[in-house]
Amino acid sequence: MDLLRYARWHCPLGDRVRLLAALDEHGSLTVAECLAAFHETVPIAGLSSLVLRRFVEIDLDEARIGPETAVRRIRG
Repeated sequence: MDLLRYARWHCPLGDRVRLLAALDEHGSLTVAECLAAFHETVPIAGLSSLVLRRFVEIDLDEARIGPETAVRRIRG
């Protein structure tokens, strides 16, 4: 439910490329580590937008989204 408030938000290209490059390099990052990739938009809004648009995935089944939640790139 927390993510749905960002359904109309769009992540700028620069932020998306920075985050996806970091995930390519490291495999996965925590939410806290991902926030540094966002320079053009509000970090949580940008990350939420990328989750909702299926560029990245986070595990929503185990616990609420927090700083230690793992973020991984979706390959498609």
